Amino acid sequence: MGDQADHRPGDLRARVIEQTPAVFITLVSVLIGLVLSDLVTEARARMHLWPLDHLALRTWGQLCANGSSALAVWSVLAHLGIARRRMPHMVETVSAFAPPLILLAATSFVGRPEIWPWFYGAGLYLSVCIVADTVNVRLTMDQPGGARFARLAHPLGHLIVCYVGAPTYFVAAVLDQQGRLSNLLEMALAWTPLPAALLVSWMFFRDWRAAVEDA
Repeated sequence: MGDQADHRPGDLRARVIEQTPAVFITLVSVLIGLVLSDLVTEARARMHLWPLDHLALRTWGQLCANGSSALAVWSVLAHLGIARRRMPHMVETVSAFAPPLILLAATSFVGRPEIWPWFYGAGLYLSVCIVADTVNVRLTMDQPGGARFARLAHPLGHLIVCYVGAPTYFVAAVLDQQGRLSNLLEMALAWTPLPAALLVSWMFFRDWRAAVEDA
């Protein structure tokens, strides 16, 4: 009985560490699912999607941007969670909530005649993603064998897209609010997050797989 009692704290700690990735991934998945569901609901309820005039094309771009961004942030946070084997930290929960909540708020700006509020939302979202991503990479590195994930923190890694995108959208928001942004640039900036999100995911998985397979 004494030996069993001595091993219980260690067993409990091991069980918590083992279950933490599943809990974290479930939380991120539920939040991203909520974002996508809200996006579809809002699109059906109030957005002009046909015929394909300038507003409709721009709205489709915003929809694809928000949807692809949601999938990208899920890919990054979930796969970092899979690779993490350590006691849970409060910032993990905060980081899981922050990007999806920004996307939820930004959905209310999709399809509006004025696009500059959505630009502000995009800039804020990318800024929050930089913080959430950096925190999760650091937490993943802070474990036995975690140094291999340092390549994910490289400034020219997958986050370079966010480093460039955040100030770009903030500047675009200011210019558009002043009426100094052309319709063509508005359209381009509405569609840019789609390939950008795919690029982020590709760059992340390239480095993540290399880190996991590193002996």
